[in-house]
Order: sequence, then C-alpha cells, then structure tokens
Amino acid sequence: MKARNIIILILVILIAEQALKFYIKLNYYTGEEHKIIGNWFRIHFVENEGMAWGWK
Repeated sequence: MKARNIIILILVILIAEQALKFYIKLNYYTGEEHKIIGNWFRIHFVENEGMAWGWK
C-alpha cells in the first residue's frame, strides 16, 4: 500500500508540473515573471534553445 501511495504522489506531481508548463507556454510572454510568494517563489518564463541544458 505504501509503494502505491508513493507512485500516486509521483504521478500527481508529474501531471501538475506538465500542466503548469503547458499553461505558462500558452499564457506568458518570453521574459514575463510573476511573484507567487514574495521573492522566494517566482515564475519566470524563458525558452531553452536547442536540447537539454541549452546544448545545440
């Protein structure tokens, strides 16, 4: 039962992360930033050119 709960938690986090990425891509301009919790948590939209870690 414990392993099942961990898997469900991981899936919920992954789905939430992908949904947030999709929402931001559709609704934010490049460079746009919103402070959620003061300066501690901000959403800043940037596009990564190329592959992972900026490799081209």
